[in-house]
Amino acid sequence: MKSIRLAFLALIMLAPLANAATAGSKIGVLDTVMVLSESNAGKQYAKKSEAKFKPQLVALQKLEGDVRNMQEKLQKDGPTLSAEQLKVRQLELQRKYEDWQLKGRQYQTDRAEADNAEREKLRPKLQTAIDKVVNELKLDLVIDRQMAIYASPGIDITRKVIESLNQMK
Repeated sequence: MKSIRLAFLALIMLAPLANAATAGSKIGVLDTVMVLSESNAGKQYAKKSEAKFKPQLVALQKLEGDVRNMQEKLQKDGPTLSAEQLKVRQLELQRKYEDWQLKGRQYQTDRAEADNAEREKLRPKLQTAIDKVVNELKLDLVIDRQMAIYASPGIDITRKVIESLNQMK
């Protein structure tokens, strides 16, 4: 029953696309992820972001190595330790592991916030580049590549949008 509802919902959502295709409308497909990663602005941001977050990433990797070393040492020395010593080392390992997890989540959050802020900053230029390509090609509809199950290479406008975005200052 649930699958029938989902199929019906999909048909309703795809109906406008079918109408556009039968009416001779021109459709384009755009891979926004590719645009953001391969455009000059995207590449510049990637370099800045890597430099900005490198210290945090290095510290996180060091902490991960420390946790791994503590685990190995505990496994190696465990049988020779007293119950009290074993408990103390396990507690130290647990704290170090929790610290690593916390810092990892913080790193991911900081990175995601920076990425989102950059996308928002780039959005007006991206929209202008898309509008320019849409007007040049006289497109009636543009779909994000992530939403398309299949798209003919002939309707992909990603490279044109990247070129248009790269020409902007």
